Amino acid sequence: MTKTILLALFVLSSVSLFAQYEDDEKPFHFGIGTALSLPLGDLKEGTSYGIGFEVQPSYAFTENIEAFLQAGAHVFKGNSDYGDDANLLHIPLLVGARFKASGFFAGAGVGYGLWSSSGESLNGLMYSPQIGYDGGKIEIGANYSSTKVTGGTFSYFGIKLFRKF
Repeated sequence: MTKTILLALFVLSSVSLFAQYEDDEKPFHFGIGTALSLPLGDLKEGTSYGIGFEVQPSYAFTENIEAFLQAGAHVFKGNSDYGDDANLLHIPLLVGARFKASGFFAGAGVGYGLWSSSGESLNGLMYSPQIGYDGGKIEIGANYSSTKVTGGTFSYFGIKLFRKF
């Protein structure tokens, strides 16, 4: 009896949860995109710019609240003073939430940042406040990302462009 009641409550809550979406507006989206980054602080000392690729699955709980995951790979070009060995590979792994209104969004992600160069790596806690505009199939955003690593902080300002499916 208890299982039947729980199953009925689950079905009713699922129907009411998904009833708020139009046929063409789904709560789950998957984005693929690119990013261009400008190093700041400690990262600026050895690199000049970064370019990357990211994936971003997201789920809209309501019309205004969305959760997201972000993962990707960025390469930060080493300054000529340090040689080509100074190129840094950055892999951001983030989970976060956003508030959306009239296409605009503001939110933040937190996770883990992996940094590697010439066989050496530095990793640490990463956070990334973000703002931008979601145009449905295309999303553009600006972010500040920072990873606390041993001996300093690797931070950068970035612009991201996603194609959403």
